[in-house]
Amino acid sequence: MPAPGMPTRANAVISLLDEPTASRVRALWSELDSTLGLRGIQVMPYPHFTYHVAEAYDRAPLDEALEARAGRTAPFTVRTTGVGTFAPPWPVVYLALAEDPALRELHRAISALCSPFARGETEFYGPARWTPHISLAYGDERTATPLRADEVDRVLRTLEGRDLHWTIPIDNLAFVEDDGSVQKPVRTFRLAGR
Repeated sequence: MPAPGMPTRANAVISLLDEPTASRVRALWSELDSTLGLRGIQVMPYPHFTYHVAEAYDRAPLDEALEARAGRTAPFTVRTTGVGTFAPPWPVVYLALAEDPALRELHRAISALCSPFARGETEFYGPARWTPHISLAYGDERTATPLRADEVDRVLRTLEGRDLHWTIPIDNLAFVEDDGSVQKPVRTFRLAGR
């Protein structure tokens, strides 16, 4: 059973993080696993942020559209502003991305590009509800077991006082495929605009 509000299979369009930043995020995931036993994040073990999620996509035209969009989009940077949380019924602890009009516009463009090729879109990633973020901890999506309030509090205490204000270069869009047990990037589109 999937997490509330999520499709049975969560395929997605994302941006993968650069390797130095991805290593920092994986270190946080590892720490939260070893100290608090939180492994839910491992369903998508590639540090990223997400633009669009759906149960299925018509891949050939989507890939063509993503390749064209990436070709016209210049690499850019995002900034994290610290830790945030999404409330129940599916709590998530995350690194918040700074509000940025250009990022918001890119998200709107990617949503419009993806929607015609998507079935079972996830409303949380629609333009009206999108909160750009990098997930740090959440429950077990496969068993629909959310983080408990005490687990959220323990994650927040663990991360308290750390410098989590990062500048992150972004140079890609990627398509993530969900095989029912793990989600992984299967195609990456390099940003090549000027």
